[in-house]
Amino acid sequence: MKRHWMLAFLTAGALVISTGAQDVNAQSTNTVVTEQQGSSDNGEHTIVVNVWSKPGPEGPEPVKVSSAFAAAGLNAAFKMELTERKIENSIRRGFPLGEFWIQNDLAEVDDALKLAALSVANDADQQALQELEKQSTRLRTWSDWLIDQNRDLALTEYYISSSTLDNDERFQNSVACTKYLVSMLSSRTLAQTNSCL
Repeated sequence: MKRHWMLAFLTAGALVISTGAQDVNAQSTNTVVTEQQGSSDNGEHTIVVNVWSKPGPEGPEPVKVSSAFAAAGLNAAFKMELTERKIENSIRRGFPLGEFWIQNDLAEVDDALKLAALSVANDADQQALQELEKQSTRLRTWSDWLIDQNRDLALTEYYISSSTLDNDERFQNSVACTKYLVSMLSSRTLAQTNSCL
């Protein structure tokens, strides 16, 4: 009987140490050990170990967008990314800025956003759509400014030095936002930190 009691005590101690180590590393479990002085038929003591989970420090699960919206949203985001690259390549290589193809590309972005809007199935989709629409507006505003400057022959600095485009805060913010949106939609997860602010 003494040997059974010692075995139970050692087993409970091992559980406490094991669970304590997990709590230090993962901080996701709590352990309570209680000894019940019950009078069983054979007079043995019972040790009960209760283990339960608690929410981790990272908080609730991230919100997911629907797969249908993610696909449609990615299509729109990729079109924005392609337009940014084409504008950047034209300027860096010294080619004339093509007003026609820029407007055509932006019209394709608008069409892709309309299709994405039809795929909205939940609040996360709606929030992601709003981010895509804001980015589309940001890209259109910047490209309209470029076209106006080009008409006034005021883009000389952009064609002379690539650092001008590198230092163009609006362009760099637009590129960062588009990358964020592509990453967000690829993972189907609305991130807590937003690169489109």
